[in-house]
Amino acid sequence: MNTRLLLPSLLYACVIHSTAQALPPELEQTRFSGPDITPSPACLCAHPKGDVFVGVDMLGSLGKGAGKGKIMRLRDTNNDGKADENVVFANIDNPRGLIAVGDKLYVLHTVIPADTGVMTGMHLSVLTDANGDGKADGEPKRLIKNVSTLLHNQKRGADHTTNSIRMGIDGWIYIAVGDFGMVDAEDVDGKKITILGGGILRVRPNGKEMEVYTHGLRNIYDVAIDPFMNIFTRGNTNDGGGWNIRFIHQIQSGEYGYPVLFKNFTDEIIPALVDVGGGSGTGAIFFQEPGWPKKYNNVPMMCDWGRSQLIIHRIKPDGPSFTQTPENFIKCSQISDVDVDGSGRLYLSAWAGAGYKGNPKKGYVERVVPKDWKYKPFPDLAKLPSDGLINSLKSPSSTTRLHNKGEIQLKLTFDKTPVTVANFVSLEEGTNRQVDSTFTENAYYDGMIFHRVSPDVKIQGGYSMLTV
Repeated sequence: MNTRLLLPSLLYACVIHSTAQALPPELEQTRFSGPDITPSPACLCAHPKGDVFVGVDMLGSLGKGAGKGKIMRLRDTNNDGKADENVVFANIDNPRGLIAVGDKLYVLHTVIPADTGVMTGMHLSVLTDANGDGKADGEPKRLIKNVSTLLHNQKRGADHTTNSIRMGIDGWIYIAVGDFGMVDAEDVDGKKITILGGGILRVRPNGKEMEVYTHGLRNIYDVAIDPFMNIFTRGNTNDGGGWNIRFIHQIQSGEYGYPVLFKNFTDEIIPALVDVGGGSGTGAIFFQEPGWPKKYNNVPMMCDWGRSQLIIHRIKPDGPSFTQTPENFIKCSQISDVDVDGSGRLYLSAWAGAGYKGNPKKGYVERVVPKDWKYKPFPDLAKLPSDGLINSLKSPSSTTRLHNKGEIQLKLTFDKTPVTVANFVSLEEGTNRQVDSTFTENAYYDGMIFHRVSPDVKIQGGYSMLTV
């Protein structure tokens, strides 16, 4: 976490705490879970159907040792704002970012063997819960190996490391890389990338096509992605420059200066939209939910751990970028992350004094909704008719649009083309014995990119094993 603040920044944060309202009057807040269930919550994510996954990290930012991290799955069965079911989804070291999609949970985490207690790497992995029992079915499947700098992590812990993940409407997973960068990060095809300093990395959900999106950042913790793929972050200024917070509009391939250009070569970098002073940026989300008041929609919501605030940046288009005005939104003790489910429930995780090495008696999760909020279940997308899927793609809810984009309905005309249909089904099920063993027991179309769509005529995809 960005925990190093100079004294003036701390004093400024104290002023913010004393003058900001804890919660806007048109909203209501409930304690979703306490430290008995979710102590030291480093990250969280919400499944569109309402399950909340919380990454518990008893190592904090500077602690060391094995077996002190886990992911909790929480469920509010009566929709009263309090988790009444909880289960350990997986035991995993240093959970640092989570995305729930269908029966999969993408997780950014470290590995610390119990026999040595020494970290061996940080990875982006995926866990699956196919039977829906709330527990991962097996070990994490690696998508990117070594997505951080091992030597730094071994010496210091997970502080200033690769921090969080978020999925864009384009289907890529975007990864916030801390200011120590990464060495030889490797995707499933063996492609390797090294980054000096922080940046944003992205990869397909199947672990392929890893690439650098932007670089030259100092210790960003998360990314907020709008429906047009504008990406916003809160990161620090340069070493020795006060570690203020820079609110940045991320432009693909952009260079933002850290660590070599920031002070003396500012004409060679893309400037931040604003330096907002002292703070510690953590989780982030771009918020679009129709059940909320209009003034809270279409804005990046950014967590600030140092100020204990969820902050709104009111952005306005300005040529190729934006202008912005920051606004304190919700007070939350050392807030670490934020997410929203498909019913419009906003969840905040609070570190709440758990220190730099975690504390079993500190930390909680809050749920926030408008006072006139009424529970509406998120639909089962796989069971929606075609017009229902199309309408959900037009939804004003960013959560609905994001989770609907992967649903495709097919009408198979077995009576007219029996061989074609049989081939299609057997390839998808992994039961076709006439193909190379690579495809046996694997879903052939899983992860395939459909690059050509002709309405009412055809959909055309490539060969899933190709890398070009």
